Amino acid sequence: MLTSGKDPSEPFLPPHNHSIWLQNRASHVSSNLRSSAESGHAVIDGHRSDIDGLRAVAVLPVLAYHVGVHSVPGGFIGVDIFFVISGFLITQVLLQDINGGCFSLIRFYERRVRRILPALLFVATVTFIVCANYSLPSEFVDFSKSLIAAALSVSNIYFWQTGGYFTAPALSKPLLHTWSLAVEEQFYIFWPLCLWFGAFVLKRHLLLATVLILAVSLLVSAIGAFTHPEATFYGVHSRAWELLLGAALAMGLFPKPLSALARNILSAVGFLLIAISALRIHADMPFPGLLAVPPCLGAFFIILGGRDGSSITGRLLSLRPIVFVGLISYSLYLWHWPLTVFQQNYALLITGGADWVRKLAIIMCSIACGALSWRFIEQPFRVGRLRPARPALFRMAGLATAVVVALGAVGWIMDGFPLRYSAQQLRVAQYLSYSSVSMFRTDQGCFIFDKGPKAWGPNCLLWDNTKPNYLLLGDSHTAELWSGLHTVYPEINFLEAAAADCFPVIEHALGEAGFCTRPIDELLYKTLPAHHVDRVVLSARWKSDYIQRIGATLDWFRDKNIPVTLIGPTVVYDSALPRLLLTADRKKDRAILDEHWDHNLVRFDEQLSALAAAHGAAYVSMLHLLCAGFTCSSEDSQGLPLLYDAEHFTAEGSKIVARKLRANGLWISGDEGGPIPRAMKTTMDSR
Repeated sequence: MLTSGKDPSEPFLPPHNHSIWLQNRASHVSSNLRSSAESGHAVIDGHRSDIDGLRAVAVLPVLAYHVGVHSVPGGFIGVDIFFVISGFLITQVLLQDINGGCFSLIRFYERRVRRILPALLFVATVTFIVCANYSLPSEFVDFSKSLIAAALSVSNIYFWQTGGYFTAPALSKPLLHTWSLAVEEQFYIFWPLCLWFGAFVLKRHLLLATVLILAVSLLVSAIGAFTHPEATFYGVHSRAWELLLGAALAMGLFPKPLSALARNILSAVGFLLIAISALRIHADMPFPGLLAVPPCLGAFFIILGGRDGSSITGRLLSLRPIVFVGLISYSLYLWHWPLTVFQQNYALLITGGADWVRKLAIIMCSIACGALSWRFIEQPFRVGRLRPARPALFRMAGLATAVVVALGAVGWIMDGFPLRYSAQQLRVAQYLSYSSVSMFRTDQGCFIFDKGPKAWGPNCLLWDNTKPNYLLLGDSHTAELWSGLHTVYPEINFLEAAAADCFPVIEHALGEAGFCTRPIDELLYKTLPAHHVDRVVLSARWKSDYIQRIGATLDWFRDKNIPVTLIGPTVVYDSALPRLLLTADRKKDRAILDEHWDHNLVRFDEQLSALAAAHGAAYVSMLHLLCAGFTCSSEDSQGLPLLYDAEHFTAEGSKIVARKLRANGLWISGDEGGPIPRAMKTTMDSR
């Protein structure tokens, strides 16, 4: 804290002749609030209802994205909107305090504690209790570590080191969403002091310095989204520009009052930018980087558009139902992700029912928990007669944080309490820690990933003059096939060229990772013309928007007189199969497995089958091999899972698939160039 000397609780009082710049900023803020009130905009004690509505616009896409509403593939941009709002509001308050001579770090952090900690620690404690009853030992250890990280505001660093935000394992991390809170808290360790120091040293140049730092952070984010995606997604260094964008607005980036026409245009454009971002951006794109600019600018424009008065968009955002969602948005954000994880992993909220019913259950429970949490946990610590005084607040916060950290330490030290499960259940649970390195031949460079080699190793593309040579080309769904095919078809030499999240097509998407596109292009345009292959087998986690590119790739191989087999999508669950098996076992309900895989793949499988037939390629339907109706093979003869996560085979699972392929007359010895069934039609009797 910065104080004047006598009483450590007294705020710092700057000199009487402090910066004219600060006076202008305070006058600017006051006039903005006054003009908003005079124009009919809902402003109460400096509180803007349209910003509450903007909070609702931020949290609802996040909620929709996380529960699996496919029409909102970019819902995660809501977090970026929150960052802009936070930077604006907190900087505005800090500037008022600095100008008013009442700036105090203790008071600032008191406000942060009242706002953030009570609901966070309560949700974390409830999540601990649920995980102690339902999660598997290895998951509970990971959760316990994340609990400690969340309580200490470093969960962004923890999740940066332990896995991706957009990957399937994220569904085993109930506190994954706390990364954004950690980013904010780390930013606010430095920003109040920087703002206070800069206001008196840089004076009127503070805004310019802020914009320069913003630009550097944006540049780091734009480059890092391609070169270091995980660090860029979670890092405060690459997210700071979003908070500083709101801060710059509070500091008077556009000081002149806006006309009614300008306010309406800005607000409408801002809302449109947010809507387009939520609907068009998706997880496969490099994010945040430049793709985060449109939603952040959208929030910026809406806040700016409502600064000097009302607009049509501002009045819509100020409607009571929308404002209410905005008011509970913090608690709603805290609750929605643990509830999503618990439903998808343990069917905790509802068992059975249609997919949309389960999603609706998560949404309604999230809103209900968010409203109750806001009313009975957030509010008492901020307003009312039960509001604790500062000393009591800090004691309570310190004690509660220590308890949560201790709970995490106990779960970690006790190895996730394995005695909660039987020996067979523990065998199944061990597959959540399954290592695919040997099976994928990652250690040999046959499966390239972003931190791995930049070209395939010498053992991956060894031609054999005594056998037919089949090239397996694609992503991790190609890598998982090699082990089984190599074992079941010893008379065929299977070459492997696989790269994580890389589609084996001749036309690459804008922004697709260079670590996989370069080796694939090298293979297609240099290696294959110099070496004969008897067949190319294409396999990947195909997406519907790649249909045209897949067709062009099949034509390319046909023009080169290279026989090609297209492998269709395999079963993809919404949670790791070992966990679903245990949930089904504990609930004595095997139908859980049938309900938790993506049934949309059935239609997609038929589309790919027709595509292969139209372009002269062979097609293998993995759904036909593994499923009867919506019931799919999930275990081997020993009751162990065929998948170690939500979509990738174990070594034994790979062999079982290869045996099924052979049993269906595929890749028989001596048939290296002969006909393979064009399509194995998928029949879903229970559709």
